[in-house]
Amino acid sequence: MSDIKISLDSSGPKGEISVVRVDGVIDTMTATDLEKVMNSLLERKRYNVIIDLGGVDYISSAGWGIFISNIREIRQHSGDIKLARMIPNVYEIFELLEFDSILKAFDSVEKAKTDFDGLKKSPAEGEGVAVMAESAIKSDTVKGIPRAPEAQISSPSPQLLSDPSEIKVVVDEPMVVPQLRDIILEMISKDPFLTISEIKREIQRKHPSLRIGWWRIWGVLKREGLLTRKNRFRKARLKSGGN
Repeated sequence: MSDIKISLDSSGPKGEISVVRVDGVIDTMTATDLEKVMNSLLERKRYNVIIDLGGVDYISSAGWGIFISNIREIRQHSGDIKLARMIPNVYEIFELLEFDSILKAFDSVEKAKTDFDGLKKSPAEGEGVAVMAESAIKSDTVKGIPRAPEAQISSPSPQLLSDPSEIKVVVDEPMVVPQLRDIILEMISKDPFLTISEIKREIQRKHPSLRIGWWRIWGVLKREGLLTRKNRFRKARLKSGGN
C-alpha cells in the first residue's frame, strides 16, 4: 500500500518561503494529499515554494501534474516552485520527460532558497510553457518506472530505469498542423539528440509563420513514440539504414 508523509516549514528572512518536505511515494493514491497542501499554500497566498523530494522514491504522472498545474498561478504572483534533493531514479524521469524546461531542480534545499533571491529581478522562466501545460497531465499512466518496495521508503535504494522507452503520459493535446509532424521527424532524423527546447528554437528560426509552443512539440513526440532520446536515436538509425 502506498504511503506518504508531508511536513511544512517556513524559511527566509521574513518566512516568505514555504518548504514542503515529502517522504514516500507520490502516486494516484497519495497525490491528493500533496495537492491539498499545495492548494492550502495558494489560498494563503504563499507563492514561494520549495518541494523537498529527498525522501521520495517514485513520482507518477499524477504527482508531476500537481507541480505543473500550479506553476502558472504561482508565477503570475511573482512566485515559483523549485524542486530539491531528487534521488537519481526520480531525477532521471524528470529529465527524460524534459520537465527541466519548466521547473528548476537543485541538489539541496539551501541552493533552492538562494535562487529565490533573484526571483523578482527577471520574468519567470517557463511561464509560457506552464500556461500550455496547466491541464496537460490527466492520468497515472507512466509505465516502466520501477517503484521501490514500501519497506525501503525510509531508506531509499532505487533501481535503475529498466526501459525508458516505455514511458507514456496521457496528454490532453490540441490538434497540430500536419506539416509540423514532418518538420519534427525530419529534424530528428538529422540530429536525434536535440532537446524539445532546441527543436522549438529551430522551428521558430526556420518556420517563423508556425506559432508552435514547447508542449505542442512534446505532444507530437509522444504520439510518435519518440518522447525519449533513446527512441529518437533508433528512429534516426532506421531512416538512415543503420543496423
